[in-house]
Amino acid sequence: MRLANASVLAMLPASGLAACGTAYEGSQIDGTLIHSVVIDMGTDAANITATQYDPYFKQGSALKGVKAVIEDSQFYINLWAIPGTESAFKKVSQCLSGGYLVNQVPWLYYNSTAATWWGGYEAETEASSYEAAALSVATGLIAGLEVRFWDTNGDGYTDLIDADYLEGVTIDTITHNANSTYSIYRGNIDVANKTPYEGTVFDADLFSGAGPAIPASNFDTTIQSGDVALFWYGNQGWAMKRAEDVVGIFIDGEDHTSYDVGGVTYGDAMRFSRDNLPISNRPGEFTDAQKFFKLTNDTAAGLNVSLWLVPVTNTTNRGGPVGMTSDGHSRDFLAKAVAQAQAQLNNVTVSTNGANVPSTQEWVNQGNYTQLHEAIARANLALSLANSSSFLLDYQTYVLYLTLYGTSDDIGAESADFTFTGFEKAVQLGSA
Repeated sequence: MRLANASVLAMLPASGLAACGTAYEGSQIDGTLIHSVVIDMGTDAANITATQYDPYFKQGSALKGVKAVIEDSQFYINLWAIPGTESAFKKVSQCLSGGYLVNQVPWLYYNSTAATWWGGYEAETEASSYEAAALSVATGLIAGLEVRFWDTNGDGYTDLIDADYLEGVTIDTITHNANSTYSIYRGNIDVANKTPYEGTVFDADLFSGAGPAIPASNFDTTIQSGDVALFWYGNQGWAMKRAEDVVGIFIDGEDHTSYDVGGVTYGDAMRFSRDNLPISNRPGEFTDAQKFFKLTNDTAAGLNVSLWLVPVTNTTNRGGPVGMTSDGHSRDFLAKAVAQAQAQLNNVTVSTNGANVPSTQEWVNQGNYTQLHEAIARANLALSLANSSSFLLDYQTYVLYLTLYGTSDDIGAESADFTFTGFEKAVQLGSA
């Protein structure tokens, strides 16, 4: 599925990245909010054409109602309207090459070579017609993000739909530019911490340098260094707001499933984009490292973490998890991880084949020993520097976990091309 989208992007000229769709004229919808839903994050959550939403449409059917809203060009994502018809799509300059964009990525696109429409999340779904492709965009909205039904004509039914597509980013440095715009640097852990192995620390690079300039009116000034934020491209350009942090003891969790912070369980949101977070601050990977070092459910130590969520309109709903950080306790967590790793390193002998090692003694080869030794050294260096960010310290904890445990069972590490056998898997008893 990813390959289909990649091929679409490869065919798009740089000049084709103008948005194909009508922008909403204001910064907020002028109408009555009659319902809001966070996709797939609760009992009242599913594809917005599901039958539980039938009462909100005068057609008596959510499917028919959503189709009608699209046809009227009143279905907005980040306040950009999906063109209602194929002819409307073609009227906008560069539509056929650029497509309908969400955060500057095509979600609705016509492949003129194959004469086929593609739509849905990142235009991954081939459709039989423009109408089907446009509908697949509306039904391809991902978990954890909010969709709002509006009545703008006073008849009590939905005639406009307003959906969010937000992505997560860590905040290392905030720059207030001379022209009053703001720029965000997320902290490039890969540059700050050169390592002898290959690993893709970020999948995206939007904020690896200066990043896009965000107008002052679109920037949430409560954002601080160390936070996790949400960004999107709306009808007034790039925008950013602070994610909602839940602070407490990390009790338990499972990668891609759920996370218990302070005794409350928060379900994960699949396909939510965390590409601009270090891999170590994505909820699943953060969970794997914390559980490996037995840092969870430690109420005696009182070391809190922050789970960052998407803020939503209705407080009875809950937005999807964006990321996890250990904030001011990142040094404590890393120090505990280093102590465990050093104890394991001290307990082995270096040997080629174990023939010279007593059967009661554990051994590893030089390569595995050196790999863990160097990982500990990098972690200790980070601990020794007063200006090490919490993101860098969390990253060192994660890399120590991978070095000890290996990457074969870690979905995120494998997909990011980390390749560790795992020190613990390499340890053997001697044969002498």
